Amino acid sequence: MPTEVINALKKSENLNPKWILDGTAGEGGHSKLILETFPEAKLILIDRDETMLGRAKKQIGNLERVFPFQMNFSEVDSDFLARLDCPGLDGALVDLGVSLFHFLHSGRGFTFKNEEPLDMRLEPGIGRKTAADVVNFSSVLHLKKVFWDYGEERWALKIANNIIQARHKKKFETNVDLARLVETSIPRKFWPKESHPATRIFQALRIEVNEELTHADKGIRNLAGLLTYGGVLTCISFHSLEDRIVKWAFRELKEMGGFEILTKKPMLPTEEETRSNRASRSAKLRALKRSRPI
Repeated sequence: MPTEVINALKKSENLNPKWILDGTAGEGGHSKLILETFPEAKLILIDRDETMLGRAKKQIGNLERVFPFQMNFSEVDSDFLARLDCPGLDGALVDLGVSLFHFLHSGRGFTFKNEEPLDMRLEPGIGRKTAADVVNFSSVLHLKKVFWDYGEERWALKIANNIIQARHKKKFETNVDLARLVETSIPRKFWPKESHPATRIFQALRIEVNEELTHADKGIRNLAGLLTYGGVLTCISFHSLEDRIVKWAFRELKEMGGFEILTKKPMLPTEEETRSNRASRSAKLRALKRSRPI
């Protein structure tokens, strides 16, 4: 949603923004457009995945007004900005979706295209649990909760029970191991028409492993608090769980005072964009403006 993002950021009270943050660099597409649109702005470029940050930097080029950091956007606070001599953010963007690169080329088991280790970490260099750890060592009740809460999967309990039984014989090691179990757990007549039957389970595990919803909620509130007067925060979500977090956080911030919601309803991609980029079809953009000085 490049046009929608730029139009939202242009609603800032500062017509010549000095500092803009891209909290999820991804492939660098949004960042490049921001730099072109606001030629005097400095850009803080952040991604929790070192590989994605490198890809974004390659796309943008070596510019003195770009400040790249490998970190989670939820970690950005006033002390971090102070180290950059940044008094506040005139604009900020977070794109909560996972890059197509992760699904097609990361080799971390995010999808079912090729047999890969069941990893799903967005920060593979950090020694936190993998998706295989969650599947192989969680209780049946925890698995059911993860699949239901983060995947909204109606067959959550049956799948969790089948995982417990299967791992007694052999631990889950690859994405294919898990996908096959889910396929046999859901009756064929209940398989979704346009996606793999394990899609919701894989989404749930990815969210659990990376604590995505926790970071989204914390990060949105942190960034809103770092906006300058008239600054704008834009958030792109790709499923109902993410969009709900953005919507509720924006509402609570407005009720606290000092913020204005710019999008009564989320902005959606155009038909032209969804035809050229199928992955964008579920995207929703919401925007928030600081309406009172800090």
